Amino acid sequence: MRSLFWLILVTAVVMAPNLIFGQGYTHSGTYNYIWTSQFSEAIRAGTLYPRWLPHSFEGLGSPTFYFYPPLAYWLSGGIGAIGFTTLQAITAAEFIVLLASGVTMHLWLKGRSAYPLLGAICYIVAPYHLLDLGVRGALAELTAFLWFPLIALAIERLPTRNGIFLLTGSFAGLLLTHLPMAVLTGIFMIAPLVFWRAKEDKSLWIPAAISGALAIGLVAFYLLPALTLQGHITTKLLWSPYYQPANWIIFDRPDPTLGNVQLIGLGMLLISLSTRSIWTGIAVVTGIAAIGLLPPLWLIPPLDKVQFPWRLLGVTEFVAITAVFTAGKPLRLLFVLPGLGCLIIPYVLLMKQVHKHYEVPQHYEALTPRLPDAIEYLPNGFPYQGTIDNKRAPDLTAYKSLSRASVIEVPKAGAVTLGRAAFPIWRVERDGKVVPSTGPLIRFQATPGTYRIVRVRIWQEIAGAIVSLITLLAALLFWYARRPRNTA
Repeated sequence: MRSLFWLILVTAVVMAPNLIFGQGYTHSGTYNYIWTSQFSEAIRAGTLYPRWLPHSFEGLGSPTFYFYPPLAYWLSGGIGAIGFTTLQAITAAEFIVLLASGVTMHLWLKGRSAYPLLGAICYIVAPYHLLDLGVRGALAELTAFLWFPLIALAIERLPTRNGIFLLTGSFAGLLLTHLPMAVLTGIFMIAPLVFWRAKEDKSLWIPAAISGALAIGLVAFYLLPALTLQGHITTKLLWSPYYQPANWIIFDRPDPTLGNVQLIGLGMLLISLSTRSIWTGIAVVTGIAAIGLLPPLWLIPPLDKVQFPWRLLGVTEFVAITAVFTAGKPLRLLFVLPGLGCLIIPYVLLMKQVHKHYEVPQHYEALTPRLPDAIEYLPNGFPYQGTIDNKRAPDLTAYKSLSRASVIEVPKAGAVTLGRAAFPIWRVERDGKVVPSTGPLIRFQATPGTYRIVRVRIWQEIAGAIVSLITLLAALLFWYARRPRNTA
């Protein structure tokens, strides 16, 4: 309990600006507000998994959570659903996940380090954590950090039953939190750790593979729609030059508001070199990759789709802190001191940027009439060119007069265009019969009469839910089958 008290205190200190002054400007602050507010509303109405956000894009609607993992917004939306304001819910969610990352790190280091509490505190205040919190406002990515210690703990416990199911649950949680981070973690942390352990115990391969398969199967209800419906949105906006990881080369800073992410990677890399272990090796590889020293690496699928190479810094921080606090030997100051020196600049730039953000008044509530969602979720074929401002918000003035209603009375024959984004879940009906429609906004040929826009379940939702349910049953049977039996 004493350790928990100190972790809560440190989290409160880190969160002090948000707790005292409220949510300042961050890169994703607008999306946090838009998504949390609609999640809260949906959960209060009894919809526990609101994939479609009806108020986004000025009421055109958005299929955001057919593609974006829901876990972080289940948390913030759930907090909002019980009576907190949207901004309070976002702040509370940030506090909870930041604290949770410290708790899981303490759990991981306990018994492996003489200073587990100090290691957990270092994890909470690690620079990339703070960058995600105070500058980027990356709620989902911040949530992802709590899974890394649990994944490491699970791999260490393989091939036991507890290890298998902890790895299944933690990796499934990561998949439901942040998909690019799950890809990076799988390639750069899980695979090397399993390979390292399997050198001594080849029986690890099968339990590790079972865990991965179970984790993917459990989240099929999210993954199957996310991977098969991308042709219905404007995905090419996800891969503009800014979002291509190979373009972020060493010490090139396309976005000065990020401070110097390269020095974070370099600092963590140097600190990890103060000791020697598998954790050092992973820290060196991820640090080099994260700071842009290997641009061709980021052209290889699926790494070419993670948008930013420095996302890997979340893994680098975890493995570097683990390397230091599990060393068991005196650290080499030759590497520690230059590493800490490299981190001073990112911390200073981070504090300056957070202060600058709080100098600009933020009126998130003013977003309510427009709710400009992420532009990549506009329907495929939408004429967005020339309508997007420097904050990636589309100008939808031309569509204000279009009806957003679900029941439409058509007085005369002709083409009807609605102020509703087209997506496979929407079907136009008249007298119970399907009327063919097209996009990017719902458009159909009509004769005088009453038409309804009906929500339907698509095969991806149904098949994904079935796969997840079957996987859950299989996992329960597997758990029972591997339960120790009393032979007395």
